[in-house]
This record gives sequence, C-alpha cells and structure tokens, in this order.
Amino acid sequence: MNTTKLTPNQKIGVFYHDDNRGAKAKIEEIAKVSPTGYVTLKNGKRYNPKGYEVGIEIIDATFLCSVEKAQAIIDKSLAFKEKKEEEYKAYLATPEGQGQLAVQEAVEAVIKILNKYGWYADEHGHMDTFELEIRILIKQYVSENNPIN
Repeated sequence: MNTTKLTPNQKIGVFYHDDNRGAKAKIEEIAKVSPTGYVTLKNGKRYNPKGYEVGIEIIDATFLCSVEKAQAIIDKSLAFKEKKEEEYKAYLATPEGQGQLAVQEAVEAVIKILNKYGWYADEHGHMDTFELEIRILIKQYVSENNPIN
C-alpha cells in the first residue's frame, strides 16, 4: 500500500485479524498523512509507510487495508455472529436449552429476591459457593422432572 497517495478525510480499512479467533476489521477516517507516508487516523492511531500500526509489535499490530477488504471482513464477521445467534436460538428451542434457560433465570431470581430483602451479601466470601449450590440444586430438579405443558 502506498500511503503517500492517501489524503485526509479519506476512508481507509483497518485490519485486525481473520483467523481462528474470528474476523475483525473497521473502516476509519484519515486525519493526516505526512510527506514520508506516516498516516494518522482520526482516532489517534498512527501507521508507518508500510501500513503497520506504530508502537506495537508486528504480531499484534493492526494494519491498513482497502475499504473493500475491510467491508468484506466486517460482512463475514456479521454473518458469523448471525449464524451463532440462530444456532443459539435453535438450541434454546430444544428441551435442553429451555432447561438451561430455566436454571439461569431461576438462579438470577433467587439472588435478586434475597438481595431485595437483605439476606444475600458477600460478607464472608461465600457468594460464589452459594450461587453454585443453588445452581446445582435447580439443575438437578430440572434434569429429574419433565416440564409441565
């Protein structure tokens, strides 16, 4: 990428990663470009003439890319998120998913009610243990009994 041809207020892609962690990119606006090719974005990040972020090791650095490439990665990320959300909704429609949701909401309700009336405080550091015991008890009940339709 020839950063000396970039101009202020121009849109540019910022590539983060596209690997087993998922995909991430953003579209940013250029604040200024130095005569030597250093690019400063409006968010304050600086990039060298090769397009890599200044001050960060190359392994962890973001780098500049075309707006089209960034948009493709953003679209890929959104499609992945939508797919995961649809899978989660499908899981929640199953009996196992409904049981998990029931357990989660029941534990939250028990804690909220105890907090409301002042009986649930972490004075002695037993809050996590108590929540786990409630979760185990409710999970056991849900697994042993069928829902009433």
